[in-house]
Amino acid sequence: MKNNFSMLKLPGLIFFFVFLFIPSCGNYSSRLNAPGTVFIRQSTKYPAAFRQAFLDECQHLKENGFSAYSLHRDLKDPHTVILTLKCSDLKKGVEFVRSPEFLSALDKAGTQIPMVWYGLDTTERQYTDQPKMKGGIVIARNEVRDYKFWLDCFYKEDGGKHNHPGRQYKNSHYSIHHLPGNPDVAIVVHEASDVTKAPFFMGSDAMKGEMEATGVIGLEIWYGINLEEGLF
Repeated sequence: MKNNFSMLKLPGLIFFFVFLFIPSCGNYSSRLNAPGTVFIRQSTKYPAAFRQAFLDECQHLKENGFSAYSLHRDLKDPHTVILTLKCSDLKKGVEFVRSPEFLSALDKAGTQIPMVWYGLDTTERQYTDQPKMKGGIVIARNEVRDYKFWLDCFYKEDGGKHNHPGRQYKNSHYSIHHLPGNPDVAIVVHEASDVTKAPFFMGSDAMKGEMEATGVIGLEIWYGINLEEGLF
């Protein structure tokens, strides 16, 4: 049984290490030495301990180009947290949050391997010091056929405000982050006054039709309850 279990774990380990190092290969990474945003979704046994372990890394985060953060609790899972991190050099920032140094610092909170998204800032996310926050956050990772075409469509609709009549919550503070590739990735972030209503709207037929028309070929969305936001 032990050998079988080891064999079952092996593909996952291979995937993890391939995933860890792909962004550092070739010309791809050279395009990422510019301001961007990192998004982390991570399970933890002890959410309060996670917050403290993360804040204890404040100096190391600053040394690696990070200047601001926001912290959120996953809408459905209270033991999953979401972080957004603003950095001056996206490549350097991604390498740090995936480093053994940073990952081991969070181990004391009983964390699992994080999911990491990131993109260069097309429209940057604004941060202030807010120890307590209301509302929630919606982070949509779109794989698109043509980023320029998608972006033009995004801004043409209601001037980029996207005040759809069926939304049933107030949307605000949009930011857009681009990861060049094949396909291109467009990460769209917005604040939601009532994030519990966001999944229904984002999965509606109207939104599916809009995404198809703008060349979206893949979509994954994180929903979070706002906890706090701050500057390093």
